[in-house]
Order: sequence, then structure tokens, then C-alpha cells
Amino acid sequence: MWKHNTNLIDFSCNLNPLGSPDEIINVIQENIDNIIHYPDDQCTRLISIISDYLNIPLGHIIAGCGSTELIKAFAETFVKPNDHIIVCSPTYDEYAFYCQFMGGIINRIPLKEDKEFQLETESLFELVDGGTKAVFICNPNNPTSRFESKSKILEVVDECETSNILVFIDEAFIGFLREGRSGSCVPEVQNHDNLFVSRSLTKIFSIPGIRVGFGVGGKEIIKYMDKARLSWNVGVLDQIIASELIRNCDPYLKRTVKFVETEKRNLYEQVSRIPGYEPVRPDANFMFIKIKQLEVNSTAFKKIMMNKGFLIRDCGSFGESFSDYIRIAVKNRDLNAILLEALKTVSEEKLSSGRSRFETAEKPIGRF
Repeated sequence: MWKHNTNLIDFSCNLNPLGSPDEIINVIQENIDNIIHYPDDQCTRLISIISDYLNIPLGHIIAGCGSTELIKAFAETFVKPNDHIIVCSPTYDEYAFYCQFMGGIINRIPLKEDKEFQLETESLFELVDGGTKAVFICNPNNPTSRFESKSKILEVVDECETSNILVFIDEAFIGFLREGRSGSCVPEVQNHDNLFVSRSLTKIFSIPGIRVGFGVGGKEIIKYMDKARLSWNVGVLDQIIASELIRNCDPYLKRTVKFVETEKRNLYEQVSRIPGYEPVRPDANFMFIKIKQLEVNSTAFKKIMMNKGFLIRDCGSFGESFSDYIRIAVKNRDLNAILLEALKTVSEEKLSSGRSRFETAEKPIGRF
């Protein structure tokens, strides 16, 4: 039997620290006989439950094999060679990957350290031109963990709508925020034909092995994307599990928000006190940390942490300019405490070796 490597404590994946809901096991056991059937290609029951939960009409909803399939389907449906696509930097790279695969030209908005990596709409609007087809915004953003207000996002949507530019909002992590429901752009799809919002069940329910996501958007967007998706894209058990989770999710989500609010605040405060680390204040369930003072890049730092029993995210993969940054997930208090001890150890090792080199270099040369 295949087993996941459990030798390392994984802080690289931004999953719900509460773990997956207990009822998933019962749902699987009670429905295991259904695997002999093909799934419902239209995901009828799942989409109906999503519609009821979000109070969004059926024609505005599409289900996918995780939100990544929806990113791919969006690019395949709407992006043509030489179309200009605007993305942030850094952000989830699948937006650029699939758009480039379709021949799109990527224009990146730099998220600046001195602005705490918040989106500057002026910089975005400066990139918009006659060839712009779509804008992608991850909110909260991965890997910076910053959340943009709904008013700012709608400013972008409104401006783009006047030029027939599509806006893709990825809200994969919004469920971890106290203001997640009020700050979501999901209700706005009925008022904006150019808007598409994706959601993932993977992160919030801690079920990366069950591939389910969904998107809501203008009716025309959904109609064309539905033609681009794979047939039978969401499996039988995946549809059943997702349906049950969404129907009964409110108590679990409330516990999640409360737990993450407490633990992310504590983890941020603790990391801030360790010399050599400069964390960005997190809005979501993960933290973006600058490690330049340690005089080691993120790839080398990842190897150091693996040797100490931890997996962290090397953010150099988001671009060379972020090779001084790492990303860590928020877990429970005990696991966070173990990670903090490891971070302190690395800090002491790196900063003390740096001082030793400095002292050696500055030592006066004696007479011969």
C-alpha cells in the first residue's frame, strides 16, 4: 500500500490545521459501492447544494477537479495567442502557466515590500491596454497571505468591465478569514458579466486527495467554460463528499476561523521576535517570511529545515527576486512551537557564524 512520507512535519502545504472533518470517513464508507458507476457529468446535486449555500442561481456555477482545473478551463476558453494577461508578482503561478500555454503574454504587477505586498490598483491600470484579455487576482494572495478589500477588487472589476476585460478572482483561502464571507466577490457575479470567482475545497477542508473545486461567474462565462472542462471531471465519491461537507460546514468553518485567528497571531508574534526573520503580517492561514538577514537563500534554507525534520516552501519558485523568502503554514500550537524552536536554532547558527566571520575579518593584523 502506498503511504505518504510522514518523516517530515509539513509546513509547506496551507491546509486547515483542524484536519479534515470527522464525518468524511462515514460518508466514504456509506457510499463506497457507488464507485462502480460513472459520476454525474453535470454534478447536478453538488451544484444545487452550492447554489443553495451561496444563494447564487444555478446558471452561474461550475464544478471542477479542484480549482486548478477551472484555471486551466478559463485559459483554454478565453485566452488566445498574443492576448495580454495581467497577474501579480508574486502569486500562484498556474495562472501564468496556463495562459502562456494558450499563447498569452504575461504582464506582471509587482507587489512591493514597502507597501506590505498589497495590490496597488494604479499599477494594475497602467498595464491595461487594448490587448488585455484578463486579470488574475488571488485573494488572499499566495504566497504573501495578504487580503484585499472587496471595494478594491470591485474597483478593478468595474474598470475592466468598461473595456470588456475578464477578471478571475481566486478565493481558495478566503474561508480562513473572519471577514471571508462579507469580503467575498461571489455575490457580485450576478451584477458583473466579466467576473469569475474560483473556490477550492482542498485547503479549507484539508482534503488534498479529494479533488473538488467550484467557480461562480457571469452566465456566458460559465456556459463557455462548461464546454472546455473534461467530461466526468469530478468523481462519484468526490461529488458526494463535497455535497455533504458544504451542507454541514458552518460549525466547522466557524471553529476554523477562530482557531486560525488565534494561532496565526501567535505565530507571527513569535517569529517576529527571532533575529533574522522578517515576517509579513498574515491575513490567511500561512505566513510569508523574509530571511535575507540569515545570509542564506530560500533553497538552501529549505534543505537546512529538511535536515531538522521540516518541510517549508521555498519562495524562490515564485521568481528570483523572492529567493530571500519562505512560506510556512499555520498549524496547531504544539506543532508551531516545535517549528519555532527549529527556526531559533537556525537563526543562532547562521547569525553566530556570520559574527565569527566578521570578527575574524576585523581582527587587527599583528607585527611579524
